[in-house]
Amino acid sequence: MDYTALAQRHAVAIIAIVLFVVPSIAACASAYAARDRRASGTTVAVAASVTAALGAAVFVAIAMRIAHGTAFSSADQRVLDAVRDGTPALAARWFASLTHLGDPWFLTLLCALMCVALIFTRRFGLAVYFAAVTSAGGLLNHALKAMMRRGRPTGSTVPLPESFAFPSGHTFGSIVCYGMCAYVLLRLAPTRRDPLIVALACFIVLAIGTSRVVIGVHFPGDVIGGFASGGAWLAACIGVAELARRRSPALSD
Repeated sequence: MDYTALAQRHAVAIIAIVLFVVPSIAACASAYAARDRRASGTTVAVAASVTAALGAAVFVAIAMRIAHGTAFSSADQRVLDAVRDGTPALAARWFASLTHLGDPWFLTLLCALMCVALIFTRRFGLAVYFAAVTSAGGLLNHALKAMMRRGRPTGSTVPLPESFAFPSGHTFGSIVCYGMCAYVLLRLAPTRRDPLIVALACFIVLAIGTSRVVIGVHFPGDVIGGFASGGAWLAACIGVAELARRRSPALSD
């Protein structure tokens, strides 16, 4: 099967599935999980551990393929070209604007505002943990980029960033930042709003990741690697927070 031709012919349909079907599934799962917010510490630990391990495994698998030759990178470039060529100009311009929601300065501002809001509502422990998770996540992404040292793709429609490509910093930062924002809101907002919070966070993160491929600044493998590594970090940190909250009621806020 010619995957590149398939990606070019059905780029819009593939993007639509990613942006709308996946968040819908996540929202349904959230609505089901919201029936029991008092899951045992063991259940939380197992779910977080499995998610983190799966993300780490995907990241390592992609990293090994990149490190062991050029075949994977060539395939990555062909898929990128196919998606970019198959995306209508109007949609490409929309993604070029939307990608800025994952810019480091914007994520930093968003995290700072969330921390300020938590401090004003006297949830000091949660504010400190939020800042620690997002800050350490940024350092982790930089370390992974420096370790892999993967170059950027060719044919970008915008100026290429000077940093290394793998894993995608926009994708990693977005899943950690928006994921932590969603986690805080899930803890503080009424249960009936859980599906909306989860769906919106998923949509934003997936849209940012898709935008990096559409505008040509990242290979698809970079974006998947960003989702995998960022998702692993986020899952591990949320698992730790939930275990601590269940073992010490004083940390519930």
